[in-house]
Amino acid sequence: MNDAIGCYVHIPFCVRKCAYCDFNSYSGYTDAHIARYVAALTQEIRQTTTATSVDTIFFGGGTPTAIPATDEAALLRAVLETLPIAPGAEITTEANPGTMDVAHLAVLRDAGFNRISFGVQSFDPGLLKTMDRIHSADEARNAVKAARAAGFDNVSLDLMFGLPRQTLKQWQYSLQEALALETEHLSLYSLIVEEGTGFYTLQQKGKLPLPEDDLAADMYEMAVEIASAAGYEQYEIASFARPGRECRQNRHYWRNDPYYGFGCGAVAYLDGARRMNLKSPAAYSSAVESGSDLTLSVETLTPEETMAETIMLGLRLTRDGVSRRTFEGRFGIDPRVKFAAEIETFTRRGLLELAGDSLRLTPQGVFLASEVMVAFV
Repeated sequence: MNDAIGCYVHIPFCVRKCAYCDFNSYSGYTDAHIARYVAALTQEIRQTTTATSVDTIFFGGGTPTAIPATDEAALLRAVLETLPIAPGAEITTEANPGTMDVAHLAVLRDAGFNRISFGVQSFDPGLLKTMDRIHSADEARNAVKAARAAGFDNVSLDLMFGLPRQTLKQWQYSLQEALALETEHLSLYSLIVEEGTGFYTLQQKGKLPLPEDDLAADMYEMAVEIASAAGYEQYEIASFARPGRECRQNRHYWRNDPYYGFGCGAVAYLDGARRMNLKSPAAYSSAVESGSDLTLSVETLTPEETMAETIMLGLRLTRDGVSRRTFEGRFGIDPRVKFAAEIETFTRRGLLELAGDSLRLTPQGVFLASEVMVAFV
């Protein structure tokens, strides 16, 4: 485990809540809501007393770029002035293609953001409408061009498959359009219908025509083949990158490293405890303003739970998997001993492999990753 850790900053505002989204996000905000939240979030950040070095900073949401660029820049400045920042830190903001222009992006780049992740999801107009996305396919293309013009040389795109009525041809088209933009990173996610979302409501009414499982599997296999042929390496189940352009923040998560978390609903994982802040922006802001406890929940993991979670999360890293040496150095036991039965079962089935120092999923195992990972928990 690296000495430096990650830092997450949550911006909960969106122009419109998407039909598939179960993140802690809110639409219908006003300038006053934003100003109050930004002030509270700045205060929370600046009140941090620990001093662990940070080598990744990630602004997520919601839609960070839905707030003024100057506010987002000020929040980053608070982080940079409060926490020890490692040289060459990766500093990412998520962005919606419909919420910024070159001038907005230039402010972010000048503030210190050096990586941007666009939530494109699809280049098909009909599917964008189905998901309640506010941007068009052309706006997505123009957003990448604007990011380049603003000086970003590390750009990521999110795409989704397994969407309602989505065909294999539509998915192939979105992949090809994404590749044409020559970004450094791609995140290719399968739709998961979560309770409380618009899609969940439709599904409960029998009005959400999703692709069959075999078709969704074909979409995933197509993504792997097309991205690999274009020079992207699959370093995580859903993530593909040019050499050296893996998302370092995500790697902290999959290695079960500690991380800071700031903002409403944000989670921090420090000293073996996972703490979640109050989810409501108003309740969170009130608590900061009054000096009250921000904590909604605390989960303190036992050593056994931490070991199991470290294996489960680490298996998401398709290339590196779980380092046996790192695991033993952290917990004092070889994972081959601690999880001998599980490893033997899935190795025999051809879903896990021991490759040098690494315990990792096989190509076949990636397709059954959930079954393998759950067995360790």
